[in-house]
Amino acid sequence: MTIGRRHLLGATAAGLAMPSIAQAQARQLNLAGASFDMREPILREFARRTNITPRPWVNPSTQARIDRVRTAPVDCITTDAPFAAYGNGERLTQPIDVSRIPNWSKMHPLLKDGRATPTSPLGLGANPGRMMYTSDAKTQAIFMPTFFQMDSIGYNTRHVEAVNNELSWGELFNPKYRGKVALFGIDWLGMLDAALGMKALGLIDPADISNLTNREVDTVVAFLISKKREGHFRALWRAYGELVNLMASEEVWIADAWWPVVVEVAGKGIPVRYAVAKEGYRAWCQGQAISATTRNLDACYEWLNFWLEGFAGARQTEIGYFSSIDTYGQYLPPELIRQVYGGEGRDGGSLEDRSQRVYVWNTRPSNLEYYTEKWNEFLAA
Repeated sequence: MTIGRRHLLGATAAGLAMPSIAQAQARQLNLAGASFDMREPILREFARRTNITPRPWVNPSTQARIDRVRTAPVDCITTDAPFAAYGNGERLTQPIDVSRIPNWSKMHPLLKDGRATPTSPLGLGANPGRMMYTSDAKTQAIFMPTFFQMDSIGYNTRHVEAVNNELSWGELFNPKYRGKVALFGIDWLGMLDAALGMKALGLIDPADISNLTNREVDTVVAFLISKKREGHFRALWRAYGELVNLMASEEVWIADAWWPVVVEVAGKGIPVRYAVAKEGYRAWCQGQAISATTRNLDACYEWLNFWLEGFAGARQTEIGYFSSIDTYGQYLPPELIRQVYGGEGRDGGSLEDRSQRVYVWNTRPSNLEYYTEKWNEFLAA
């Protein structure tokens, strides 16, 4: 399966303009979204079906998208689980009435219930099935998951050995790869991946790896500074295209990577693979929240239900993500479904296999300011 970089990045700001017929519609929906979901095919189809004109404001920062509610008209927001909790806590969003989402019950159990099967591990951190409901009754949720993925390690098989395509997170710090390692350059996420690697090496054993104490943050940053001074890191990557270029040029042999990055680099003839994470995957999901200030509540529910109808999930499947609900079948060729969900020719196996190996979820730590402060020390070292 080929996933092009331009498709992953989605529509540009210019490309997000709706056709003149949509501009003429009376109803509008103000969206605070990201390039990976405010994509032209999705926006156009929503406008065609509903006669609602989506007006996307695109920003790569989830924090900025949530905070936009404070200063501008916003109806729906693209958010992940940890920042949905932030938005709810700041009263910038409002609970979603699950009874108004007919397909909610069909959502993948990893998201809806917090684990793929009753015997699967219960992923640590901002596990959607454990933190998105406002009460045990599960009648309201702070956001609605729309697509998800499990992240692991991308590696060049010419230089990095893996038995049965399995690697430990600790391999990110193997001295054999000094100068050929890339680590994600965002404070809380880079720290989480670093902590996963350090735990695998027995260098740290936090009570909650997704929410390190200040002292544990100090330990992680001191280790990262020492590795940086050794010349261990080739780069701290922050953007999809940046890591593609680094791995395609073979300047980087191993990195905490996104799966579509590896697909694109492999498509260039570079022998890279996406490892099965020995200790378990770091999972994440994106979804939609409803602004507390919206004056278009009914239109918001139309937008949310459109995402679970199947068309939008199919479009996200095409760029390498898993839809939160399996209503995509009528919009995708069977061979693509077998590849993405069945795991045919795909590193890591099927969705069923991968979803049962989640160790931790992307999580906004409670002491994020301290994470940022210490991360900046690491960058400056």
